[in-house]
Amino acid sequence: MRDTTADYFLNLLKQDSGMKLLRSHSAHLTISFLYNAFREEHVQSIPSDQLESKLALFLQAHQEDEHLMEEEAEETVFVPGQNELFADFQTKAHVLVTFWCSDDRAYLRRYSLASGVFVVELTAGIERLFSWIENSEPAEFVGTESRFQNILLRLRDLKENTQEAPAERIAALKEQKKKIDEQIKKIELTGVPQMYTEVQIKERLEGISRDSRELLGDFRQAEDNFRAILQEIYREQGDMQATRGSILGYTLDTNHALRVSPQGQSFSSFWNFISQDTDDEINSLINAILSAAENQNVVWSDDFLLHLKQYLYDAGHKIIEQNRVLSDRISRILSTQEAGSRYLIRQLTAGIKKEMVTYLERIDGGAESPGRDFLFVEGKPGLSFPQARTPVLDEQTNTMEEMKPFNAQAIDSASLKALFNQFYVDEKELLKTADAFRAEKNGMQFTLAELMQKYPVKKGLAEVVTWFAVAEHDDRMKVESEKNDEIEFTRNGTRVKVTVPRMLFI
Repeated sequence: MRDTTADYFLNLLKQDSGMKLLRSHSAHLTISFLYNAFREEHVQSIPSDQLESKLALFLQAHQEDEHLMEEEAEETVFVPGQNELFADFQTKAHVLVTFWCSDDRAYLRRYSLASGVFVVELTAGIERLFSWIENSEPAEFVGTESRFQNILLRLRDLKENTQEAPAERIAALKEQKKKIDEQIKKIELTGVPQMYTEVQIKERLEGISRDSRELLGDFRQAEDNFRAILQEIYREQGDMQATRGSILGYTLDTNHALRVSPQGQSFSSFWNFISQDTDDEINSLINAILSAAENQNVVWSDDFLLHLKQYLYDAGHKIIEQNRVLSDRISRILSTQEAGSRYLIRQLTAGIKKEMVTYLERIDGGAESPGRDFLFVEGKPGLSFPQARTPVLDEQTNTMEEMKPFNAQAIDSASLKALFNQFYVDEKELLKTADAFRAEKNGMQFTLAELMQKYPVKKGLAEVVTWFAVAEHDDRMKVESEKNDEIEFTRNGTRVKVTVPRMLFI
């Protein structure tokens, strides 16, 4: 842990929503209800009225203990000695959900969708609490073998991908190739591939399911980071000394820092994969694994993995949506302040006019003195108003020729070809090309211009632009804006040369 002082744990117990829930008198009831409503149902958010209906049924089924939940919220939402006002379970459920969403508890977060429907979701602290509870549950057996294999696999991966010496990387790849060749020969001789046992399959499925649930809980923290930026923007906007430039500068700097942070880069890599998984690799893998496990009589009743890709996409999309709200809020702030500036300018202009009239009256000797011109224009003013212009229309000649049917009209073959020959630049294919060239270079650095000499541009400037879009989400690609490279390619028989910032593959 980064901080193990007594003050840190004191603040953690007071401020973390998960710790608050554990310390409450009705912790067992609240945890049971929220866990079943969200974790057991594998949902990220629930309409508020639907959750209240579920809570009303839960309170009715636990009438002997419901007073504990009421006592917890009594100081905030219940009137001491007058709880008969909330005699029906539906009203109690509504009040309790409101209490759980309050800043004092923050078990839940309630917000409105674009459709106007209010939904609630677990906060990051409650997600961490539930992950801790799941990990604290006594397991049927301790899966040391799969965990050790996972640790060993990660260690090997780190070792292989942190070696800069080409000779060591080549030796490691040859060793892998040797082991693969041995497995192939063994299968060819015996005709039977080596497979996991029932225990090994179940152990690994439980590990994948556990890690996946923890990953979904981690998304809450990313949402909180974006939400913290919004709250800081609101604070800056409320400060009368804050200018439009300071708010925009703070937002851009913070957003950039979050995007280039390890957490931001990791999320970008995740979203880049999950949003472009056109081959549906995740679902294909899970369906194949569960089908094979069923053939080996492995009992696996948890359907969480069957919907894993959708859960991950929904969780990631909420962060993207949070970022969109951030951008929209910035736009509104700037528009509001711009409108305020225009209003101030109009006020100042009106004040200047008023002062000028008073000044002219004073220097002319008052209202009894003859008037004095305020502005002189030499010659006839050249004014141009839409109402003063004479409309001049081109002379038209009506013809009574017979209209040709559409199928008899000549169609431009070039336009027709361009219509049907639309193309799509596949980022995965570009990355495969980069990996192939990297293997040819034995892991040495190279530029985009060098890559284009080996693998020429096929789809014109759009392909070059796509490379720079990919570089924003790939830490193995770096753009050096202070240096330039020239890239040449042929498009429609014409040789095209473009100058772009140097892109380095590392």
